[in-house]
Amino acid sequence: MSLSLSSILRHPWFRCFCLLLVLGLALPEPVEAARKRSSSSSRKYTKSKGGKGKGKKGKRGRRARRDVGPKFAVPPIQRGFSTVVIDAGHGGHDNGGIRQNLASEKELALDTAIRLQKILSRAGLRTVMTRSDDTFIPLGTRVAIANSTPNSVFISIHYNASFNPDARGFETYFSHPSAYPLAARIHRNLLATRLSEDRFLRRRGFYVVRNLKVSGVLCELGFLTNADEARNALNRSFRQKCAEAIAEAVFEVRRSGGE
Repeated sequence: MSLSLSSILRHPWFRCFCLLLVLGLALPEPVEAARKRSSSSSRKYTKSKGGKGKGKKGKRGRRARRDVGPKFAVPPIQRGFSTVVIDAGHGGHDNGGIRQNLASEKELALDTAIRLQKILSRAGLRTVMTRSDDTFIPLGTRVAIANSTPNSVFISIHYNASFNPDARGFETYFSHPSAYPLAARIHRNLLATRLSEDRFLRRRGFYVVRNLKVSGVLCELGFLTNADEARNALNRSFRQKCAEAIAEAVFEVRRSGGE
């Protein structure tokens, strides 16, 4: 039996087939296929956009990696630890901060670090400075100094910067969970000085704390892009009080360990 084209087009089975075909094209993409396609697209984007991105401060080279945990398992801080590695941020050609800074971060960080070193030394603690003058020290070298110093903790001193001139406050960072007791005490003591506001204790993957094999903390002692905070940071009394607050936290943790 032969069928004409017109009869085929009018046949109920042909109309049903066309309807199913249309519905099939309109159905959503299977979940697994969508997930694979999304993953592939994400990898391409990361490869093309990731590069050597800069963090909030551009030249700092210690980008905060929220999605990357510590590279090493670090044991808890030992009671009675003997050494503190003090890291004054930046130095040499690296001034720190951004163009809007109202004061030199590298100079203030070094001055504060030296004040901290003197307090700890007078109390009988051994101290190691990653830099003691206006010298540029690569981040990897700073980490290597700390990792080669047994029975120690690491404290990195910085001052903050923001394109928002109203930004202000203390921030304290750690990466390894073992560093939390020291970071928490430092942050609490800084706030107790009432010299600035609370911008929180945070866990982040900054290079100099993420790559440590010892417990380390990075301190941001106010915003040099804020007129009031820059003025405070230029005051010797402010830097001395910050150093004393950090030192007292070191003494507390040394007495109690990482509890």
